[in-house]
Amino acid sequence: MWTRLLVGKWSWWRPLQSLTFIYLCLLVVALFFSNKLIYQPPEPGYQVDDIGMHQITRANGEKVSLYYRAAAPDMPTLLWSHGNAEDIGYLNTRLTNFNNMGYGILAYDYPGYGHSEGKPTEDGCYEASAAVYDYLTTTLKVPSSQIILYGQSVGSGPTTWLATQRPCAGIVLVTPFMTAFRTVTKIPIFPGDQFKNINRIGKINVPLLVIHGDHDEVISQSHGKKIYELHSGPKTFIDIQGAGHNDIYILAMEEVLAALNDFQTSIKIN
Repeated sequence: MWTRLLVGKWSWWRPLQSLTFIYLCLLVVALFFSNKLIYQPPEPGYQVDDIGMHQITRANGEKVSLYYRAAAPDMPTLLWSHGNAEDIGYLNTRLTNFNNMGYGILAYDYPGYGHSEGKPTEDGCYEASAAVYDYLTTTLKVPSSQIILYGQSVGSGPTTWLATQRPCAGIVLVTPFMTAFRTVTKIPIFPGDQFKNINRIGKINVPLLVIHGDHDEVISQSHGKKIYELHSGPKTFIDIQGAGHNDIYILAMEEVLAALNDFQTSIKIN
């Protein structure tokens, strides 16, 4: 009696109705609140006049903040797209370590991150990545044959997209995903998904390095393995044992640098 009062009369339609209601609720979240879940910019971790920091203007007039350090002779420059909850100021120690190894660094902030203007969106991230690439090649005169596109986590999205739009020597993806929504749903069940790396990676022929921890609690390593599987060019997969999503550099910086060094020496940099 109490059950009937609380949930109504049982019918075979009731589970379907419940599932439909749940799906519609999740669909509303996916369509209207996904940006708040995907993009989580922290308080700016730097000032625009800090050493190494610059700003450029993209086509819509909004400023993009970037950090640049030149490469040592015969070393590539990494065009670095960062994760969703950090900005280039928070990466200072990591970027310095890479630069001390001889790598050039051009790291940038997405719209709404650090001191980059605008609001973070998928298209805004793409446009920012293209703007800094063009700045790197035209203003800083770094040839495309000396550029490695480097993207971590959500940064795998603009990095993979950029590799289909501009020439480069290679692409490095650290803890990448197949698509943004599939980090949660596993399978594509909602429209409006963002950063569809799974649809683009097969169109990229330059060498690929994927680095992914086997204890990643945010983006399952299965995502990185799928991206690796679908790539049609030369490729390497590095399985970082015991590493999760946010501690991969803490636990395995030497392993990451060794993998990157092996990768870049296998590419003809000129």
